Amino acid sequence: MTKEELEEDWLQYANAGFGSTDYSLWDEGVGDQTAEPNVLPEQLETGDEEIPSAPKPGGIKHLVRIGSCETCLGRLSGKMRHGQEMKDSGIELLTEVLEHDMELSAQRDAIEMCPFCEDLFEEVDLLTSLIDESCQPYEYQRLQLGIKMPKDQIEQEEYLRKRFGAGGSPAIKQSIVERISKNLIESKPSIKIVSEKPEIMALIDVLTLNVELDIRSHYLYGRYRKLEREIPQTRWPCRVCKERGCEKCNGTGQQYPHSVQSLIGDPLIEIYDSTEHAFHGMGREDIDVRCLGRGRPFVIELKNPKKRTFDLDLIEKIINEKAESAIEVNSIRLSNRNEVVRIKDTPAEKSYTIRFLISELEASEYEILTKKLDPPKPSGRGRRRQQKRPAPKEPIHTLESLQDLKKDMLVEICVKQGLPKTGTKAALIERILSPKEKTFLSLPDLSQITDIMANFSGQTLEQRTPKRVAHRRADLIRKKKVIETYDFYAELNELNQIEGQMSLRCESGTYVKEAIHGDGGYTQPSISSLLKAKCDVIWLDVAEIHSD
Repeated sequence: MTKEELEEDWLQYANAGFGSTDYSLWDEGVGDQTAEPNVLPEQLETGDEEIPSAPKPGGIKHLVRIGSCETCLGRLSGKMRHGQEMKDSGIELLTEVLEHDMELSAQRDAIEMCPFCEDLFEEVDLLTSLIDESCQPYEYQRLQLGIKMPKDQIEQEEYLRKRFGAGGSPAIKQSIVERISKNLIESKPSIKIVSEKPEIMALIDVLTLNVELDIRSHYLYGRYRKLEREIPQTRWPCRVCKERGCEKCNGTGQQYPHSVQSLIGDPLIEIYDSTEHAFHGMGREDIDVRCLGRGRPFVIELKNPKKRTFDLDLIEKIINEKAESAIEVNSIRLSNRNEVVRIKDTPAEKSYTIRFLISELEASEYEILTKKLDPPKPSGRGRRRQQKRPAPKEPIHTLESLQDLKKDMLVEICVKQGLPKTGTKAALIERILSPKEKTFLSLPDLSQITDIMANFSGQTLEQRTPKRVAHRRADLIRKKKVIETYDFYAELNELNQIEGQMSLRCESGTYVKEAIHGDGGYTQPSISSLLKAKCDVIWLDVAEIHSD
């Protein structure tokens, strides 16, 4: 078959029944086109698949036929103009449709409720009044609204909206919230309806008409100076009754009658009419430590407040008067939840002033202070914590108990205690019972003490978690730097004992007391190990917190 014959044969298949036409496919776009008039059709088929969706005229007519309320008609039509209310748009469309087909009016009257909202938009005024009434006791400017609806109602509305409504039509929950928001703003122009950082979150259940309020906390920032010792920073539950109240705590449930938290927070509860308070400080000082200088930064959180505005200068005055010089506050200003995180996470350097008594140190104690730090044992996280066995107690030897022992056993006791093991049985017993001779290291003079305190500046300390806080802190070795020391001196007190005093600036998290006495070798080096003398802390003050 020649090439020409092959082409002719292909054309026969191409034109066999379905390939031949009286017009060109390309003529569709250029042929005579008659614009269809924008009129509503007289009749539609009953099948849903043949019903167009809005904003087509047939779709709008179907929304009217199935009983859409005026608000839903405007919401779903896609015909609403900028700035026009949904209900106003729906009224216009309904009037236009009924003018062309009066029979639809009777069909609408036979339908009990709107298939989209179930006549919920008619209850918007009631929902608005319920929310307004629930929020009435509270002072607020930022309100966030939420609607709780049955799941099946939401799913049904979504199906009908996507099938018959115009594309991009707002959902029912969003539309109801917008209507309620508009009503609330009209009645209270001072409030703002927000989607984040509200002062009140109102959630209304459209079935039960119950309004749940989530009252956001009110936050205040400030600095406190603790002027007296024996005041904890936060509330300390009674060890006996665990806050239930007993004779030991005089029914207060607290280990101490006052705390920095209660001295600041209790007056604020009355001022802001709140239920309780929470205290967030930039670190904490021990109960026997004063906090001076500009004070320690803090944020106090007032929960469920009914009031939110008050003169901040007057707040400072009220707190300071009620504290009766136990504490002082300053720099009070409004704060927020984000600042709580900043307060907690900011590693601020601190300056301290400490005074301590210097006395002779046993040689054996010095060996303990300078012994190399053993790394902490793994905590075994994820496994059951094993109870530590108590250390075996040294046996108490008496004359009668030693006389009952044989000589070789007495020799073993002497070897364990580092005593000479020669002699008769009577000599060994006398040697064991006689008081041990202690070897003390000589004390440095006052100038040597001040030199050591001066040279302590710049030291990097290795601090294992102190024994006094081991029950609530992870057992770790931390490296902390002494940035500088100043105002150091040593002098004799009225009892002719040596006392030293110094100020030092340290990294955040430094255990300052332990940096002085050494904590049995858990802090190295320490003033005690460098002086080769025993150092007992008399008092400690936080001089400044460098948080700026």
